[in-house]
Amino acid sequence: MRYEQDHQIGILFIEEDITIKNVNQFKERMETFIHQSEQQFILDLTKVKYLNSSALGVIANTVMQAKEQEKEFILSGVTPPIDEIFDIVKFSSFVKMYTTIAEARNYYNP
Repeated sequence: MRYEQDHQIGILFIEEDITIKNVNQFKERMETFIHQSEQQFILDLTKVKYLNSSALGVIANTVMQAKEQEKEFILSGVTPPIDEIFDIVKFSSFVKMYTTIAEARNYYNP
């Protein structure tokens, strides 16, 4: 996992699948991520091909925390098979999702 700041946007790049072996580390990193000073966040899943159900819960919880803190949280790198999982659990009903990091950045900086 790699964090970067781009024009007041916090971006967390997930660079591996999220499984039972690393979901706790993912949860801790997400908690730290959402408490940064930025008001806009991108979670990039470009390199992720698998998320377990706990990871889905962590992402959903982080989106809700962001809304409570009046911050905006979006996803990028949402491609097959991850997009299929998000469709099944209806993530698009409460979080914006983009195929590429460039599209996500353009959302914040049109």
